[in-house]
Amino acid sequence: KVVLLDCITLWLTNFFFDFQKLTVDEILQMAITEFDKFILSEADLLVVTNEIGLGGHGENETARKFTDLQGWMNQYIASKANEVTLMVSGIPLKIK
Repeated sequence: KVVLLDCITLWLTNFFFDFQKLTVDEILQMAITEFDKFILSEADLLVVTNEIGLGGHGENETARKFTDLQGWMNQYIASKANEVTLMVSGIPLKIK
């Protein structure tokens, strides 16, 4: 069984805006708790995300907070993954 989770950025956006009254750290912990449920599945999990931290600096506080949140979530997912591949212009770069 294979599960494709596409995409973490959109999924995380829902957490970010649904729980705006919480801190970024609290939202991150909620997202990690939910993501860990996927890991418990016996299926092979393919995760698609965006590396938004490589772009320009967010123009407002909300954008900067979300960029940080996305980066921390990506780091967590990568730490749990058996393999990590960064796609650049359609070229796969093996990270892990």
